[in-house]
Amino acid sequence: MQQQIKQQQKILVVRVGRVGDMVMITAALTAILKHFQQAEVHILTGGDGQRVLKNFDSRITQFYLYNRKSINAAWVRYKLKRVIGMENYTHIFCFETNPSYLKLLSKSQAAIYVNKDCSPDKNYAWHCLQTVNRMAGKTFNEWVSLKVNASAMKQSDDILVQNKIDREHFIIGLHPSFSGLKKFKFRSQKSLHERGWPEEYWAQLAVALKHYAEQKNIHIHIIMDLLEEDRALGERIVKLSQNAVTLLIPPMNFERYKATLQSMDLLITPNTGPMHVAGALGTKMVALFAVESADNCGPYVPAEQYTALSAEDMSHPEKGLAAISVDAVMDACKTYIQ
Repeated sequence: MQQQIKQQQKILVVRVGRVGDMVMITAALTAILKHFQQAEVHILTGGDGQRVLKNFDSRITQFYLYNRKSINAAWVRYKLKRVIGMENYTHIFCFETNPSYLKLLSKSQAAIYVNKDCSPDKNYAWHCLQTVNRMAGKTFNEWVSLKVNASAMKQSDDILVQNKIDREHFIIGLHPSFSGLKKFKFRSQKSLHERGWPEEYWAQLAVALKHYAEQKNIHIHIIMDLLEEDRALGERIVKLSQNAVTLLIPPMNFERYKATLQSMDLLITPNTGPMHVAGALGTKMVALFAVESADNCGPYVPAEQYTALSAEDMSHPEKGLAAISVDAVMDACKTYIQ
């Protein structure tokens, strides 16, 4: 009878956010799946959440999509509240920081768990994992994780081959963009400086990486895999670097993009979604931060997998990411290039 009850359990996980936000709950999600080994899991999330988690585990069988800023948000909230109340959930994990989401759960008889605190000295992924640990009464030591399927890996390999990128060589990825970059012409330069490393710095870094590899007799490829909307940015960096970088603008496919990130031996990136995705795939990284702390919003991965450089630790933190010199990034990269 006890086994039958376990098989009938349904768990709801609530988190609506961008790609990086969703990657940060994967450690907790893994712990949930391990603890409730026979349970069916549903996810209340947005479009990015479904994109990130749709192939995470076969026991995730349902996605409820919610955008609280949409025109018909009130009607969607009404329907969601009703559906959640009717589902026989035994446990609900609400990892959403906005307390209004709890109203969507008000008709459910399930036990509801929320993060007790989100103190900035700990990673948000850690807070979510501790919520599961407190419920389970045991300690799950998980890192964020994602999977890459064989079809996506073949698509990625084909694109690399077409661009004469040898998978046997050391592949370095540069990610000079970040979410919302195209909107920043309507925002303050201060905001841009907090998220963007100068184009000329990316180009100088590429040249320095190329020279270093030549001195060490290491065969490398430096690539940027960008969206069409970032083509102009990528082309400027390629030109400034005197073609030290290969620019890839393939049709956007998130599964294929994950495979390319996993193929990289090293990624240099600001604090943005691809940083979290690459971390979840095991890719080594040098990550750049300004204002926000890597302790709170950095990749939740083993310490040896990445180096965080913060503008706050540099001479002129008011410059934002520009306070982090090319030499500082280059020194961090040397740790991983072999």
